[in-house]
Order: sequence, then structure tokens, then C-alpha cells
Amino acid sequence: PKGGATSFVAGDAERLPLRSISLDLLFSSLALQWCEDFAAVLNEAERVLRPGGVFAFSSLCSGTLQELRDSWQAVDGFAHVNRFRSFEAYQEFCATSRLRCLALDMRPSVLHFSELRQLTHELKALGAHNLNPGRPGGLTGRARIRALIEAYERFRTPSGLPATYRVVYGLLCKES
Repeated sequence: PKGGATSFVAGDAERLPLRSISLDLLFSSLALQWCEDFAAVLNEAERVLRPGGVFAFSSLCSGTLQELRDSWQAVDGFAHVNRFRSFEAYQEFCATSRLRCLALDMRPSVLHFSELRQLTHELKALGAHNLNPGRPGGLTGRARIRALIEAYERFRTPSGLPATYRVVYGLLCKES
């Protein structure tokens, strides 16, 4: 095939299974929000990049799926939606890393769904399960689902039910 990667390596972003000083480009798309230790991610990027190498990533920050979070809060007060680090935390981690920050931006992206079931099916397909401590156990009852749908409906626009993703885009460089 033309272009694209010729090989792939599966590994942990906090402990990359790669040789030091071996890459010119390290790229991650919407995965780093699941890493608990973002400082370790940046340290690993710095370790594996060659001088002048670039680390490009996208991730999610707090405020993502706020409509769903607020709707669940109205229903039962539990945290059913994963919590993500703040954009300010990304700024601080990048500023204190050994990499030079070329760009770090946050842009909201809003998707619209005709019904809540479409959003929840998409989240399930993505594997975005609730990882918060203290979440309620067991099955969610029909009454709570009806209450959730009713609570989410207050966000409806002419385009449908919004789901806001706050996407962080970072571009960092290892000094020569």
C-alpha cells in the first residue's frame, strides 16, 4: 500500500516498549486521557524521540460529555461519566516537561444525535466505560433510564441532542 505505517507496536504510553532516541515522530490520537500519569507519558516521549523529534497528540479534557454528566447528576447524583484532567493540567504538564511545547490548544467538538440511545451505543462501541470510583453497581433500572432521557432532552437543539467533546491538541518537540 502507498503511504502509512509499515509496522505497529502495541504498548503502554507510560512505559513505551521502544528504544531510547529511536523515533522522529510519536503520535497518539484520543488515547492519553486514559493514562493516569501524564508526566510519565511526556517523559517517555522525550526518551524515545531523537533530537528535533515531534510528539503530536490529541486527548480529551474536563467538560467532555458535560451534557450527559449533568443529566445523570439530575437523576441520581452519581458520576456515570468518566472524569478527565483539566486543560490547565495539560498546560502545566507540558510546560514542566523536558519537551518544548510548540502548540497546545483545546477545541470543543459537538456531535448531535436524534436520540440518547445513539450516543450511549457509540460510547459503548468506543469502549468508553465509566471508570469512576463510587459509581453505582448493578443494572440501571428502566425508571432511571427514563429520567436520564428526560433530563438530557433539555439540551435538545434543532440539530438534535448535543454531545460535547473538549479535545486537546498538543505538539511538542525534543530540543536538538
